[in-house]
Amino acid sequence: MAGSKSVMGSASTHPAPRALQADGLSDPVGVRSPRPWLSWKLDGPVAPDHFRVLGASTLQRLVEGEGDVFDITVAGTTAEWPAAELQSRQRVWWAVSADDGPWSDPAFVEAPLWHPEEWQATPITHQEWLRPGAIAPAALPQLRTTFSIHSKVTSARLYLTGAGVVVPDLNGNRAIDAELEPGYSDLRVSTLATAWDVTDAIRDGVNSLELTLASGIAYLPSGKRYTKFERTGEPVWAQVRLEASHPDGTSTVVVTDDTWQARLGPVVTSHWYGGETFVDGHATPWEPAVLVKAVAPVRWRAAPPVRVVDVLRPQHIRHHKGHLVVDFGTNCAGRLRLQLSAARPTEPIVLTPSELLKDGFVDQSTTGSPIWDSFTPVSPRAEWTPIGVYHGARYWDVTGVSAEEAGQAIELEVLRADNQRVGEFSSSDQFLSRLHEIIDRAVQSNMFSVFTDCPHREKLGWLEQIHYCFSVLARGYDVHAHLGDIVRHMIEAQTPDGLIPNIAPELVVFNEYPVKGDIDAFRNDPNWGRAIIDVPWLLYRQYGDSRIIIEALPAITRYLAYLDTRATHHILDFGLGDWIEVDTTTPRDMVATHGWASMLDTAADSASAVGFDDLGKIWRARADKVWAAFRSRFWEPRTGVWGSGSQGSWALAWSSRHADSDATHAIARGLLDAISRAGDTLTVGEISLPHLIRALTEIGQADKLNRLIRHQNAPGYGHQIDEGASSLAESWQGTEGQTGVASQNHFMLGVIDDWLTGDVAGLRQAPGSVGWEKVVIRPYPLQGVDTVSTTFDSPQGRMTVAWERDQDGTVVVTVDLPAHVEREVILPPNAVLRR
Repeated sequence: MAGSKSVMGSASTHPAPRALQADGLSDPVGVRSPRPWLSWKLDGPVAPDHFRVLGASTLQRLVEGEGDVFDITVAGTTAEWPAAELQSRQRVWWAVSADDGPWSDPAFVEAPLWHPEEWQATPITHQEWLRPGAIAPAALPQLRTTFSIHSKVTSARLYLTGAGVVVPDLNGNRAIDAELEPGYSDLRVSTLATAWDVTDAIRDGVNSLELTLASGIAYLPSGKRYTKFERTGEPVWAQVRLEASHPDGTSTVVVTDDTWQARLGPVVTSHWYGGETFVDGHATPWEPAVLVKAVAPVRWRAAPPVRVVDVLRPQHIRHHKGHLVVDFGTNCAGRLRLQLSAARPTEPIVLTPSELLKDGFVDQSTTGSPIWDSFTPVSPRAEWTPIGVYHGARYWDVTGVSAEEAGQAIELEVLRADNQRVGEFSSSDQFLSRLHEIIDRAVQSNMFSVFTDCPHREKLGWLEQIHYCFSVLARGYDVHAHLGDIVRHMIEAQTPDGLIPNIAPELVVFNEYPVKGDIDAFRNDPNWGRAIIDVPWLLYRQYGDSRIIIEALPAITRYLAYLDTRATHHILDFGLGDWIEVDTTTPRDMVATHGWASMLDTAADSASAVGFDDLGKIWRARADKVWAAFRSRFWEPRTGVWGSGSQGSWALAWSSRHADSDATHAIARGLLDAISRAGDTLTVGEISLPHLIRALTEIGQADKLNRLIRHQNAPGYGHQIDEGASSLAESWQGTEGQTGVASQNHFMLGVIDDWLTGDVAGLRQAPGSVGWEKVVIRPYPLQGVDTVSTTFDSPQGRMTVAWERDQDGTVVVTVDLPAHVEREVILPPNAVLRR
């Protein structure tokens, strides 16, 4: 396009816009919305006056500058959909230029099948999966059909949904570049669907389409393997529609129906938690597939697919008392890949994952047990990778493979949702760099169909971490589309009385394990449920897209009404409290009420942002009453103490409203005294941690916070790093933690990474700004740290802030921002801005 004579603009000082997205995705096939949100980025030293956005029905028309779908001019780097709603299968090509300068590379957006009747396909499975009773079928189904192509194919699309995992092959090769499709949802409410361009996989003549199924979260029997919960009684199934379009306007269409064949294949077991067993050569005879009835409606997934993003080689292999233990050096999420040349036919190869070793053996105490994968080859040369599971692990016990072959035959495929990386942090200080690395590894390891809490024992979408750690996620990765999907899971999970459960999708109800006397604490906590309010607001602030607030507003209204029914004199008292805390004295009702008041403020801001000012005023008035009750209940005027006097109590008080300047100074002193009484160590839990970080930073105690987080001999970040952690642990105690069974790969305590990028490096979005149109540069050069740098490919464009100490101790700050971004630079003493 850059070379086209019609679309090229006049000479310009601007580079071409880049990173074009529709609904937060690049070139989506099967976009979620018929009116997608358009966005792009612009780097460069000159601020543009306007952007021209061109949309065309064909790439040729776009190249020739013919905007037959839309041709608009806008001031910023986003645009609401400027044309009629996309129709099923419709593709629109589009491009952007700044001040009529060079054009971006062409991008496209394509609609899926909006109407259920357009599928004309039926869910199918193997007959053994429809037999009544609790006995598991002997293996997982494979489904197949053939079709003929006798003319040129201009495009081909595969539309896919199912219960469990569906792996499509066309002509003997994987048809799509994705794993664990289509992602999971509450199958009682919806099944996710995805669309794929498979044009290059179609060939002239006879074609074969085969689907291999795995259990995913659709079928979770208890028994020999570990499972978090049990789900049986419903079959795994697949539903697909393949359309191959020809130049004359006709199409060859293939749909799942009872003309397909089915068999039980070589995947004998595929348990989402417990692992997969594959017996090469195992298969029953092909027979007619059977239809599955009464399945939930389709919802098009917005989140990006799960892909292999890295491949790791063993770092260390050793024999230990008859066991072959393979260490990959990093605790991460993925699966092993075997490429064998000397396998022993019919002898199973067993792969047992773990995060830790105990006495030299793999130890599954933090992951659930037993978990294993196994592969039985039929010949010495064999390749195998599980198709329906992944694990969180660093170490693997391997049997059936010699030590000599293991070093070359075994690799670890690292998996995660393919959100684009947009942020980096680095420092000359090894502790700070390592802290960022282990948090980032934990984020990646839990970035799957939903953001999970750990990649082994639970694999569930616990909600509190996605708003408390929102900045950590969004400063590291583009999560616009992914977190929008999570909001829709919350909306689907909302109960008839308005409750937003602690996990979404709510695949299991947790009401059997009391915490602090509350039997429903693991299901119902306001600081978890408030994600339905906070996440849409944070997405709007981050990306400028307000539609998710509007979409969530009915659920927000119902949730706030539900909390009203749980309150007594404007105080809430239920839930998990300051979860995972060291000091357990922070009052639960203080934690819950603080969360309630905070979410009411956010709800008021959200309603006003989308034009519901009257509703915003109602929620603001409600927040005023709750904050007043909070102060009355948890502040003791006689002693000046908030809550129990714990660090968590003082931190929550710091971020509360209705405190004058004298009270603010008293809270700061109280917090510092509480820290001193604890031997200058952290005792807060997950909920009060972000408020403690903000309080210490805002009162000029960043260096004190820096010292707190480095302690090696007390629970905290320094202790975990000193233990050799390669990903962030669930508990402050690291490998020694017991609460929550102490996963070693869990990002809920990762909010300190927001401090590294936003305060230590010093790059933050300005208060009141939307979509990073305004930023504040305010670095905190820590004592003993020589260099720090952060780069963020923001929704506006690439931003870099760095500082270094020169030989005379002067801190030299470097700032590189797109020219159209408004900035305020606040330098610390003895610092200069490099021009």
